[in-house]
Amino acid sequence: MKMYNKTIHEAEDGVTYRDTVVAYMRYSSDNQDEHSIEYQRQAITEYCKKENCFLYAEYWDEAYTGTNDRRPSLQKMISDAGENPPWHTILVFDYSRWFRNTSYSTLYEITLLGLGIDVFSITEQFDTSSEGILMRDVKKAFNAFTSRNIAKFTLAGMVTNAKNGEHCGGVPPLGYDIVNKKLVINEYEAEIVRRIFDMYENNYSYKQMAEELNGMGYRTKFDQPFTYNSFSSILHQEKYAGTYVWNKASGKGASGKRNSHKAKAEEEQIRREDDTIVIIPRAQFDRVQKMFVDRQNGTATSKSRRFYLLGSGGFLKCAECGSLMIGEVVKSHGRSYKYYYCPNHKKAGKKCSNVGIKAKILEPFVINALVKDIYQRQDLISLYNTSDEKDRMYQIKNQIAGLEKASKNLIKEIASGKITEAIDDVRATLNDIAERKQLLSEELEQLKRSIAPLSECDRRALCKKIANLIYKSESLEAKKYLKEAIKEITVSNDNIEILMNIA
Repeated sequence: MKMYNKTIHEAEDGVTYRDTVVAYMRYSSDNQDEHSIEYQRQAITEYCKKENCFLYAEYWDEAYTGTNDRRPSLQKMISDAGENPPWHTILVFDYSRWFRNTSYSTLYEITLLGLGIDVFSITEQFDTSSEGILMRDVKKAFNAFTSRNIAKFTLAGMVTNAKNGEHCGGVPPLGYDIVNKKLVINEYEAEIVRRIFDMYENNYSYKQMAEELNGMGYRTKFDQPFTYNSFSSILHQEKYAGTYVWNKASGKGASGKRNSHKAKAEEEQIRREDDTIVIIPRAQFDRVQKMFVDRQNGTATSKSRRFYLLGSGGFLKCAECGSLMIGEVVKSHGRSYKYYYCPNHKKAGKKCSNVGIKAKILEPFVINALVKDIYQRQDLISLYNTSDEKDRMYQIKNQIAGLEKASKNLIKEIASGKITEAIDDVRATLNDIAERKQLLSEELEQLKRSIAPLSECDRRALCKKIANLIYKSESLEAKKYLKEAIKEITVSNDNIEILMNIA
C-alpha cells in the first residue's frame, strides 16, 4: 500500500481556488498495475487544473478489490475526513474506483455527506436533479453487476482448468512446482513434507516439528522458518495423497471474510485423482487424518507427551494373545513407573494372562540386543554421525533428486510438444540444472571422503553413544531406526523374544 497524505503543492499567493480536493485511486486485478494508478492520477491532475481545484492530498490502494472496504488508504482517508480537514471533495476517476458494491458506496457517501464532503467522478458527471441522481445510482448498480459478472466468467474458466487438473492460481503447496499450469513434484520440498507426516505420526508436537526442521536448515514455501502454525494446512492437504481438490473452502460470509475451517458441500467441489502428484501414501494420509479426529475427540493415546521408546513402532506384541502392547504409567507408594501392558489383560474378565513388564527392564534389554548387532557392522560410522557434514550430505542428496526430477519434467514436456516457444530459454534452464547438479555432486563426494574409518576403541565408544541416543532420544531418526531394525518383540510373563531385520 502506497499513500500520500500531505500537501501536494502549496497555494500561490493571490490565487483563489474554486475547491480544495483530495484524490482517491485504486486498482485490483492482475491485468492492472501501478501504471493504472498513474493514469488515474494524470487524469485527476488535469481535471484540477482545468476546474481550478487545489489538490491537497492523494490516497491510493494497489491490488485491492472494490467489492468491500478493507483497503488501508480508503480507511485512512475516511479517518482524515472526520478530523475537520481543509478539503471538501474526494475526486475519483470513475465510480468503479470508489466501490463496486452499491451498499458500501451508499453507506460511505452518506457518512461523508454528514461531514460536508462529496464524492465526485471526473469522468461520470451527473447533475443533482432527480434524473441525475437516478442515473448515478444506475451507474453504481452497473459497476456492481460488472464485478459479479467478471467473477462469474472467471469462476467458469477456473472450473474448466480444475477439471483438467490445472493449477488455478496462487502459490502451490510445499512440495510442488508449477510447469505449464500443472503441479509437478519438487523432490527437495517433498522430502520436507514426508518428514512432517512422519513426525506427526510419531507424536511430535508442532513446536518440536518446527525446531527439528529449522535445525536442519529447512524452510517454508515462502523461505521462512517453520512455526507452530505451519503444519495444520500441510497435514490436511489432500493433494499429497494424489487427490486434486478445488473450490473446497467455504465462501465469504456477510462480513466479507472467509472461514478457512469450513468446507463447501462435496457436490460443489471439484475432485480428481492424479497419481503423478502423490507425495504421501494414501494409507499414511488417512492415518494422520484419523489422528486429528482422535485428538479432537480426546480418544488419542498420542495426546500424552510421555515418551515410550517401544510404544509406537507397531512391533511390540503380547506373546499370549498377539495384541500390540501399550505404554502406561503406574503409580505405587507415591512413585511412578513406566510399564508396557497387554490391553486384553486390562479388560473385564482379564482375557489375557500377560500382566506386562516394566519399561526399565524391557527397554535396556532391547537396546543391548541392537547394539551388539550394530557393533559388527562395517558401516557403523554411517549409523551415528550427528555432525553438520551429515546434515549437509542429506540435504545435498535431496537437492540432487529434486534437480533430476525438474530436468526430467522439462524433457518430458518438450518431447510431448507442450513447450513450443522459448526453446533457448528451456535449454538454458536445463544447462543451469546440470551445472548445479555437478557442483552438488562434487561437494557430496568431498564430504564422503572426509569421514574417516573407526578404530576399535572408537567403535566401542560409538556403540555406547548409540545406545544412549536411542534410549533417551525422541528424534524421528531414532524411532525410524527402531522400526527398520526390529521386526517383532514378543513379551510374556517370563520371556522376551526379539526378531530383528538387520544382519
